[in-house]
Amino acid sequence: MRALLQAGACCMALAIIVGCTRASNQPAHPGGRVAQAEVELKVESVTSGPEGLAVAYAVRNASSHAVLLVDGLPEWGPTGYVGLAPERAYVDLSGDGAVLLRQLVPVPENLDVEAPEVPALSRVEPGATASRRLLVPLPLRTSMPYATGPEVTRELSAVRELRLRVGYLPAADDVRLHGTTESGGTAYRTAEYGQVVTRQQVLDSGPLPLDGVK
Repeated sequence: MRALLQAGACCMALAIIVGCTRASNQPAHPGGRVAQAEVELKVESVTSGPEGLAVAYAVRNASSHAVLLVDGLPEWGPTGYVGLAPERAYVDLSGDGAVLLRQLVPVPENLDVEAPEVPALSRVEPGATASRRLLVPLPLRTSMPYATGPEVTRELSAVRELRLRVGYLPAADDVRLHGTTESGGTAYRTAEYGQVVTRQQVLDSGPLPLDGVK
């Protein structure tokens, strides 16, 4: 049921620098309410190379309270849970675009699961900026926590629109947190599915330019 990222094909290293983008005014999909303007997503670069497609971005918390990024995606192996994968992203290839997701994906209403997949949470204090990087193999392949359709494989050159979506919880101190795990130099904590799915808001980069990346 859990989609695993697979190794990608090699390609020449290409890069493009992307300017600052703010939260979308449209509802995010899948899951999450419209993000607050005081929490800003800035995509700094989109690159492709032998490792795959990499996106460097930063989330700035300009609010007066700490927020929690929903960005600690799990890694799964043949025998089950391996640990946190700090550069992993879900890949949604529905339609003719590609959406890279670092957020909780709600369990589909028509699907019963033993345990929802809930990313771990990392704290961003008021006035602070969290810098992150994600890496997905090329060609792009569907990688979602719940199998709701066929797996799609798509060359980057065939992607008409690329977006990044990052989930966060706007009031960190109101969330019941458990445990602490270090991964990639960042401290992550966990929370129950019900808390995250009802509180999550989503930052949307808007369409990212791919000229020079493909």
